[in-house]
Amino acid sequence: MILIRFSSILLGLLLLIPAPSAIAGESYSVIRNDYHRLTKSLQLQRQRSNWEQLLKRFDRFVKENPKHPDAEKALYLQARTWDGLSRASGNEEDYREAISHYLEMADRYPESYLADDALFYAGQIAETQLHDLPVAARYYQWLVEQLPNGDMATEARKRLADLPPVTEPANSTGHVEQREGSLASSPRLEKIRYWSGPEYTRVVLDLTAPVAANPHLLKGDRPRLYFDLLYTDLSPELQTDIPILNGLVQRVRASRFDEQRTRVVIDFYTQSDYKMVTLEDPFRIVVDVQGAPSRPAEAERRAEIRALPEVQADDSIANILTKVPTKQAVLHVPQQSKQTGIRLIVVDAGHGGKDPGAIGPNNVQEKTVTLQMAKRLAAKLRSELGVKVLMTRTDDRYLELHDRTAYANRVGADLFISLHANASPSGRAYGLETYFLNLSKNNQAAEVAARENGTSLQDVTNLEAILFDLMANAKINESSRLAAELQQAMVAGLRPHYSRIKDLGVRQGPFHVLLGATMPSVLVETAFISNSREEHRLSNRKYQERVAEAIVKGVKNFAATVDQVARR
Repeated sequence: MILIRFSSILLGLLLLIPAPSAIAGESYSVIRNDYHRLTKSLQLQRQRSNWEQLLKRFDRFVKENPKHPDAEKALYLQARTWDGLSRASGNEEDYREAISHYLEMADRYPESYLADDALFYAGQIAETQLHDLPVAARYYQWLVEQLPNGDMATEARKRLADLPPVTEPANSTGHVEQREGSLASSPRLEKIRYWSGPEYTRVVLDLTAPVAANPHLLKGDRPRLYFDLLYTDLSPELQTDIPILNGLVQRVRASRFDEQRTRVVIDFYTQSDYKMVTLEDPFRIVVDVQGAPSRPAEAERRAEIRALPEVQADDSIANILTKVPTKQAVLHVPQQSKQTGIRLIVVDAGHGGKDPGAIGPNNVQEKTVTLQMAKRLAAKLRSELGVKVLMTRTDDRYLELHDRTAYANRVGADLFISLHANASPSGRAYGLETYFLNLSKNNQAAEVAARENGTSLQDVTNLEAILFDLMANAKINESSRLAAELQQAMVAGLRPHYSRIKDLGVRQGPFHVLLGATMPSVLVETAFISNSREEHRLSNRKYQERVAEAIVKGVKNFAATVDQVARR
C-alpha cells in the first residue's frame, strides 16, 4: 500500500512536468488540465516548483499566442495560479504578484467575461490577505463602475458596503487619486539609477511602494526590455531619459504609457541576458544586464564609473551612488577583462553608518572593527600581492547591501571579500567561519544570513526563491574554494597566537551582500563580537593584522590552485 501510494504521488508530480515536445507550442487545454490537477492535490501544492512550472507554461502560451481565443483565459488562470501559490506560501510578494496579474488580465481584456472575476479576486486578496481595505475598496468600486453587469458586481457591492468608503471617485480607468500619504495612494517612481562597467550594467528603480513588474524582452533590430508598473506615478523630479551608451545598454526610458500604466524601457545594442529582482526596505526593482559590448569601439574603451565630482583620494562606492547627474564626471579604471590573473580585489567592510551591525557586551560595534580590519587587509593585499584593491567604504557611512557587489561587478573585480563579526544570543559562542552564496542548508546558516541581511528568517526563506535564477551568475565553485582557503588559512594563522580558536568551517547561505556577484565572493565572520573574549580580540590591532595576514595567505593559496596570480 505504501509503495502504491508513493507511486501515485510520484506519477502526479511527473504529470506536472511537460514532455520536451510539449514545452513549445503546447495547447491551452493541456496546461489547463494540469492546473486543475494541481489545485485538486494537496500533495502537489506543497511543492513551490509545481506552481512555478505551471506559471512558466501559462506565460509561454500567452507570449506565443497573444491573439489566440484562449489567451485571455490563459492569462486569467495564470493569475489564479499565483493566487493559489500565495495562499499555499503565505508570502506577501506572492499575494502582490497575484493582484498584479489579475489587474493585467482585466486591463488587457476589459470586455472579457472573466474581467470582473479578476477584479473581484484582486480586491479579495487586498482585503483578506494584505488587509489593505482602501485598496480593496478601490478594486471593488472599479468593478462596479466599469463592469456593472458582470456576475461578480453584486458580490462586489456587498463587499463595498462593509468597507470604508473610497473618499474620492474612481476615474474612467478605475484609478483612484488619493491624497499624499493615504494608504491607497499610488506608488511613485522616484529615481532611476545605474552602474555601468565592462560587460555589466545594473539599473535600479527607486519606488515609494511595492510594485510587481512583468518583464517583456523584444528581439530584432532594436532589442529592448520593457515592463509596466500598474498605477504608478512619475516623480516630478524624475529624469525620464537616461543615456548609458556603453555598448551594452543604450538608454533607460520611463513614461506614462496610459492612464493605468507607467512603462520603463531599457534599450539594448544587441540582445542581452538580464536578471530582475524586487527588493524591499526601501522598495526597488533591480535589473542586471550582462553581455559583451557590441561595437569594437566600445569594447576597446576602458570601463567608466560615472560619478559626481568627489575627492579624488576616495574612490569608494559611497561616492558614486548618490544620483545620476545630467553631465557626469568619469573616473577611469583600467579594464583587464581579456587577461587572466587576480588583478583587482574589492574589500567590503560590513555594515556602516546607520547600520552598526552586531554590538558586543562592552558596546564595541561591528561596523567599527570591520572597517579597521578592511583597511589593514587592503594594505596587505596591495603590498604582498601587488594587486589593485578598492574598498566599498573607507569611513563610517551606510551602504545598501546589493550596491556593494554591484560596485565590484562594475569595476571588474576578480575577487570580492566581505568582512564581518559574528554574533549569537549565547555569549559563549565563539569561533571563525566563512560563507559563500548558496541556498541555506541549515537553520544556523539561515540565522546568520538573516542577521547580516537585516531581515527575518522568513525573508531568508523567501530569498531562496530568487536564488535559483540569480545563482547562475555567481561563481559558486570558485567561491566555495576561496572560502575553504581563507578559512583554513585563518585557523592555521591564529592558533599559534591565541587559545580557543574554533574552526566552524565553511558554510553556505543566502546573503544579500553576495547576490549578483560575477566573481568569486565570500563573507568572512572573523570572530564572535557577542563573546567578550573575542570582542576584545576584534578591537585589538594585532588580532586585526593577523586576520588580514591570514586572509592574504588564503588568497595566495587560492590563486596558486588555479594558477592565476598576475602581478602588476
